[in-house]
Amino acid sequence: MITSACNLMHETKNYGPFRLIDAASRLVDILCANQLSWPEMERIRDKIEQGKYKVLEGVSQFDSFLNDLVIFAVSLMNDFEYP
Repeated sequence: MITSACNLMHETKNYGPFRLIDAASRLVDILCANQLSWPEMERIRDKIEQGKYKVLEGVSQFDSFLNDLVIFAVSLMNDFEYP
């Protein structure tokens, strides 16, 4: 993530948001590997993986994906029962 921050200085505008959601997905992978995740996190990761390459389709499609992702994540958090 540190080197990505340096590289973002010269990248296109949508690369930063892409890197952030990619990092979130990878974090869930790490948590899963260490039995520290829960199903809601994995569902968010799956949704990220399904749509993260919309960045290649254009700004409008990627923006719509990100907004839908936020709504999806918030709806899961509203239903989440903390252990």
